[in-house]
Amino acid sequence: MPALLDVAVGRARAEGRLPFELPRSMEAVRASRPDVPDDTADPVFACGHGLDVG
Repeated sequence: MPALLDVAVGRARAEGRLPFELPRSMEAVRASRPDVPDDTADPVFACGHGLDVG
């Protein structure tokens, strides 16, 4: 909670990356292979998507 407050009041910058991709639909989940990472066709957010610090 303190980290969230630091970002909210401007003492820190929000940053982070997704460690996995977010599929667009349940059909995309069913079509993907469970043993292959990041193989979803047209994900909403790809692995590594996130906030940049710049």
